[in-house]
This record gives sequence, structure tokens and C-alpha cells, in this order.
Amino acid sequence: MLDAIKRAAAEDDGSVNPHYLDHLVATAEQREIEATEDIVSGSGVKLLARGSKISASQRERLLQHKLQKPLEHCLGLSEGIAPQRLSALAQALMQRHPLLLQLCQHERARPAAESLGQLPLSQPLQALLTVYAQHGPDRLEHAVGVALAALGLARRLLPGDIEGHRLLARAGLLHDVGELYLQPEYLRRDLPLHAEQWRHLVSHSIISHRVLSGIAGGGPALADLVISHHERLDGFGYPQGLRGEAQLGLPAQILAAAEWLVGLMESGASAVVHASIATKLIPGEFGSGLLEELRRVSLACAGPNALPDEAASLADALPKVVRVAAVLRSFRASRELIDARMAYASPALRRMLELLLHRMQQLQTSFSSAGLDTGAPATVFGELVAEAGQVKVETVSLVREFSWRMRELERESLMRASQFSAEDQALLQGLIDTLKADLSPS
Repeated sequence: MLDAIKRAAAEDDGSVNPHYLDHLVATAEQREIEATEDIVSGSGVKLLARGSKISASQRERLLQHKLQKPLEHCLGLSEGIAPQRLSALAQALMQRHPLLLQLCQHERARPAAESLGQLPLSQPLQALLTVYAQHGPDRLEHAVGVALAALGLARRLLPGDIEGHRLLARAGLLHDVGELYLQPEYLRRDLPLHAEQWRHLVSHSIISHRVLSGIAGGGPALADLVISHHERLDGFGYPQGLRGEAQLGLPAQILAAAEWLVGLMESGASAVVHASIATKLIPGEFGSGLLEELRRVSLACAGPNALPDEAASLADALPKVVRVAAVLRSFRASRELIDARMAYASPALRRMLELLLHRMQQLQTSFSSAGLDTGAPATVFGELVAEAGQVKVETVSLVREFSWRMRELERESLMRASQFSAEDQALLQGLIDTLKADLSPS
């Protein structure tokens, strides 16, 4: 058992999570949620009888006790998310996103939207998904998108494994339920997160694993998939930093790639062009067979020849390319200093820094290959976007991808370092400050 999962299990002392309970009570105001069995405290006191309705009146009593069985394992609802709603939402997403539609095309299989609507879910899983859907206006859409992408990839890469396809679709629907247990402030997208806050946020996949491991309709296979939805093959994912196909098998890679693809679609960028570009920037994130399938799907899908809002897109991309070029310039100039400072790092931090520097070198190579690595990146960017049609779209998508990966590298590095000593954290912050030294205040 991995350390991260052990720590999560140790922290699970039977107490009711107040954030999950708040979401549950809010959902109960719109749908009837009831206990499917007696809810009993650790000392044997019956707190709620089977069939009791959940409401705000029980909140304080539930928080005062540790339970013999997790609360979410004991709940059901008379009217969960209807299969027709899942199918309709899946169909709408495929119509909106050509990449998703192309990914789910499979001539010998039941239509993906129909398969998703017929996916068997136990009462506790139905209740959990329903509460998750109420947690934000776009949450169910995100879950259905990831489930569709995972199902489409599974049918292409794991042909004939029907149970594996269903497992991946369920994992897609439920992969983010751990967010229900986090302080809501950590989930706000309009606020920057510091390292300690980010550490809490990325724990959502560990929490999802804990919740799904023992729940009816869940189990270890589902939980082990879900905890891996932010992992990467080269070891720079989270929360476990899995590395190599022995640790991150193809099903887990499929779920991680599905989550990433849907994130692209939700960003508002051209997911078709973006996906084709992104698979080339960091080639070690997923296996070669999966990457090749993503490229095939992208090529088979007609991409847009124009930016949705050209003026805004170009205005957004120009400062990004300048900032990326400045960081890479600092990286080249400071490489000897970085190597020297690494000698003072602990073995754990040194391993993490080696991964970080490897990623930076890959970005440097890709930036140079794109022709943007010159003394005047803004001028080169202007020349490229002056071209008509697809060249302009690809250039803007490329710049967005570079900028996003730079931000993720810093955030993930600081998150990992939050587990190290104060000296190692200061060392890492100093290295990041060195790389950002040429950036002017934004």
C-alpha cells in the first residue's frame, strides 16, 4: 500500500466530513435522500434509523459523533440522476466538441451516449454522483465528458474488454467526488493557490480513492483507477508520482488522458489543434500507443480555421509567449547555478528537481522547434499569426500550451516541496525565483 493511501486511511477515524455534509444537506433540500440502513455511532448509538430522510436538522448531531460506517455508504435517494439525463448530456457534449465525437465513434459498439445512460450504479454511488452534480453548475458536465472520453479511448485501446470499458466509464463519472470533502475556498478558480492550499486540493484524488474503496458498487479496482487520474508516465503526476508502465498501466493512463482532454475542451481553446500539439510537447506523459491514437483522432477531426475571438485570443497569447521565452532564457543562463544548488538538496528533493529540469529541457526543445526561441519572440509570434487560417490557430494553441505547462510545473513543484524540510523548500523557491528573474511585473 502506498504511503499517501496509508495516511488517508489513518486520517479516516469515522468522523463525518463537514464539507461533504454541507453538500449533502444542500442536495437534500431539492431531492429526498434517505438512510438505506441504520446510521450508528462508534459507541453503538443509533443516530438515524433506516428510511430516515436527511435534512439540515441532523447536521450537528452527525458532526458530534464518529460513525461505525462512513455516512456516504449508508445513503440512497428516490430520484437520482436519470439515465436519460446522462445520455442527453453525453450527446450534447459530443455535438459541441468534434474531438469527443470522433473519439467515441466505434462502428461495432453501442452508441457511447446510450452506453453511459445504461451504466449500472449502486444506490450509494447514485447518491454520491447526485451530490457531486449539485456541487457546481459544470460538475456533472465535466464528469460525463471524462466518462465519454475514457470510454472512447478504452474501446480503441482495449478492444473486447467490456467490463474494463464499463469500469473506466464509472471511474470517469466519479473521479472527482473527493472534491466534496475539501474546503470550498480551495476549489475557487479565480484565486491563486499557495503551496499548502494546493497540497490540499490535489488530495482530492486520495479522498476519492478512500471513499470509493469500500462503498457498494465501488471497490479496489475502481478506487485504484480514480486515484491515478492526474498521474503521468514520466513520474511528474500526482498524488503518488507513479512512474513507468509497471506502476501506471494502460487503463489508468486512459483515465488520466481522458481527464486531460476534457480539461482542454473546457478551456475554450481549440481542443482538436491543442491535443495534436500537446501530445508532441512532452512525449513521455503517456505511452506511445495512447499518444498515437490521440494523434489519429485529432487528424481525423476537422479543426477550426479561425480563432473564436481573434483579437482577444491574440492579445492573450502575446504576453504569454514573451513570458515563456524569458523563463527559458533564464533556464539556459542559470543551468550551472541550478546544478550547483542541487548538490545541497536532500535526495528526495533532488529526484524531484531532476524531473523538473527534464521537463524544462523538453519544453526548451519544443519551443526551439516551433521557431519561437529567438531574441525577439514577440516579432516571430507576430509573423506567424499574420499567416492565414490554420497556422494562426496552431500558433496561439501552442503558446497557450507552453504557458499552461510552465504554470503547472511551478505549481506541482511547490506542492511536492511542501512535504519537504524548510531548507529544501527555500532552495526550490530560490531556483524558481531565479528562473523568473527576467519577468516584469504583470
